[in-house]
Amino acid sequence: MTIALARDVEAFLQEQVRDGVCTDASELVNNVIRLVRDQKQRSFQITLELEAWLLEAVGQPATPLTPDDFAGIKTRVRTRLATPGP
Repeated sequence: MTIALARDVEAFLQEQVRDGVCTDASELVNNVIRLVRDQKQRSFQITLELEAWLLEAVGQPATPLTPDDFAGIKTRVRTRLATPGP
């Protein structure tokens, strides 16, 4: 398979190989694609922490979400997605 990379992506890929992050470009591309695949396959998990938070929140007054609230949510989700799970 042949794919075309944007110049900035290709430069980054070459930099990662030079820096020893991976042995070659194919290894890094395969790892990134596997990561994307695994994240898509990961189902939403109800944890004890989430359940406790939801039960606690039920009795609290509701307030409209602000742009800062959404920014915080996005940051937390991105952090969790970037952190390898068990």
